[in-house]
Amino acid sequence: MLAETIAYATSYFATPEPFRPHINEAVGLWSRGRRQAQAWGPHAGETSRSITGLMETLPTHRTVAVLGSGPLFDVPVEALAARFARVILVDRAHLSPARRRTRRLSNVRHDWRDLSTATTADPLGFLAAIPDLDWVISVNLASQLGVDAPFGQERRVIEAHLADLTRLPCPVTVVTDISFRTVDRAGREHERFDLMHGHPMPRPARTWHWEVAPHGEENRVTRREHVVAFYPDWHEASRRKP
Repeated sequence: MLAETIAYATSYFATPEPFRPHINEAVGLWSRGRRQAQAWGPHAGETSRSITGLMETLPTHRTVAVLGSGPLFDVPVEALAARFARVILVDRAHLSPARRRTRRLSNVRHDWRDLSTATTADPLGFLAAIPDLDWVISVNLASQLGVDAPFGQERRVIEAHLADLTRLPCPVTVVTDISFRTVDRAGREHERFDLMHGHPMPRPARTWHWEVAPHGEENRVTRREHVVAFYPDWHEASRRKP
């Protein structure tokens, strides 16, 4: 609990006042990621490698915006900073551990924003004001917007985010978990849930599994495993039928 208390305290005054209510949830995510570093490692590595592998396919490397950057567990911020003139990390919470990681990267900026249409009008509208924006990456954000949406609005919020990404004039990459299942120690499935809330997703370029909650994290009976979908070119993917 000491590490969590320090992370909260050292993040509080550096966070703009409207976003301070989100610190507690962000600390919980950061704490779980540290606690489950071994279980989350394959997912974080796969995401980071997928993003890094796309950098050289872009014709220019001026500015990249990472939506849903969070604690940076799965964001290769050092590689992005080495290749792009400017890196903008966008989320509701930027905890002190993430800001310490980027402190020596002078071309990296943390931007506090609520990216949900449930609470913000035109949440991606700010991107139009960013000069030389060459790439936008949505990292495990679509499903989280659904989790945080008011009851009954989950699908609408997810669809709005994906539609907003489709309208962006620059290249867009999407990484999102799309479903999860809970499994007991005998391998029996107890629950399966669609994190897209019925929104039909196009076939991804690649998928992998993310063990979000191993046995003992949420309960002693089951573990929770997510399916993550990777769309290197969201514009192209969104034109395909699900």
